[in-house]
Amino acid sequence: MANAKKKAKRYSAAERKEILKFIEAQGRGGQTKAVEKYGVTAATIASWRKKSGASPVAAVRGGGTSKELQAVEELARIIKEITATEAQLDKLKADYKKAKAKLK
Repeated sequence: MANAKKKAKRYSAAERKEILKFIEAQGRGGQTKAVEKYGVTAATIASWRKKSGASPVAAVRGGGTSKELQAVEELARIIKEITATEAQLDKLKADYKKAKAKLK
């Protein structure tokens, strides 16, 4: 007997938008409710949310309020900027030490 694979369901842009809106409206636990209601996998929802620019944390945890998501995304952006600035500062410090060593 041949091993038959189940064909993955394709969701239209409108269906994806509806499901993501449902999740946001539900708040905490919205992703789990969407999995039960629409039969879509949590991994698929997480992928949609990642592609739409939603916070990866929210994609995994199933949501939160829009303001909370914006705050988390802003904090992530700031941390990324701090990390880049610290890396640049470390490089400048190393360049300074090299230039100072040439004076001795």
